[in-house]
Amino acid sequence: MPTDPPMPALTLGAYAIAPPPETDGGRAERELYDALGDVPFDAYELPLVAEGLPGLELDWVRARVPEDRDLVVTAIPRTMVRLGRDASYGLASSDEDGRQAALADLAVVRDFALRLADASGRRRVLAIEVHSAPGPDGMNGRGGAPGSSEAFARSLVEIASWGLGARVVVEHCDRLVEGQVPEKGFFPVVDEIAAARRADELGAMPLDDGSAALGLSLNWGRSALEDRSGQAPVEHARAAAEAGLLRGVILSGATPEATAWGAPWSDGHIPPRGEAPALAGSTASALDLDAARATFAAAGDGLDYVGAKVSVRPLDASVAERVALAEASLDLVRRAFAG
Repeated sequence: MPTDPPMPALTLGAYAIAPPPETDGGRAERELYDALGDVPFDAYELPLVAEGLPGLELDWVRARVPEDRDLVVTAIPRTMVRLGRDASYGLASSDEDGRQAALADLAVVRDFALRLADASGRRRVLAIEVHSAPGPDGMNGRGGAPGSSEAFARSLVEIASWGLGARVVVEHCDRLVEGQVPEKGFFPVVDEIAAARRADELGAMPLDDGSAALGLSLNWGRSALEDRSGQAPVEHARAAAEAGLLRGVILSGATPEATAWGAPWSDGHIPPRGEAPALAGSTASALDLDAARATFAAAGDGLDYVGAKVSVRPLDASVAERVALAEASLDLVRRAFAG
């Protein structure tokens, strides 16, 4: 009799739901992380933030993340800040200085992962999410050196050579679509798949268990806003899974309406809609249990992690309200993955 696949590491985009670090002198943020320690999930998604802000520092993380939890690190916050200053920046940049600058930023994650492993006595960074910036038409089509699939593949090879034991996953963000103002404007999924395959051809180092170090991950909302459709995440998941590359799926909503989370089809991390009281404010979200189930069905059984990344409204929501939103969103992930 067939058995259900094991649940991948359940992951929460903790930083997206946290109060700003300066709120109440930092006490609210610390209280939120303390409370999340009692919520059952496996991994925290944490960001590589802009230079000079607290984030991937050993003491900061160990004070907030329980020792038995793993980490998924996303480079998107620093990537967007750096692109705002230099449109030729990015792992896919055809400008070598811009590509090397992005690799230097990823080395911050490398050094943090190694220090954390030494301090904890085990590897705790499950995956590092990287991005195909700048897009093939430059930064959102607004100038700068264009992105190159070959340059991106070479960057992936170099990151894999660091031998961190963490999967290096290309987190898909919206591509540049004619007639649309992009949120990110990076490479299409098919080109990210091609770059990962090219990196393997160039000799990307595998993980210690012999499996491929490279893969793709999807954020439901970022796929949906690309094509203004809840079907897009299903199609992206199917394409990446059929290529044998899909390793992560994070549920973050999107909406065709203007809401407290932003303009229509913006990357505001609106929560899913559902029956839980904590989800009552996000009834405009295009993401619900059925949409999540369809995405996981297309994703298949090769995932390392699944989870939720949502932001809270109103911005002055209490810690208890933030925890309730995290619990409701993670519960929807569990139910959707179970089918």
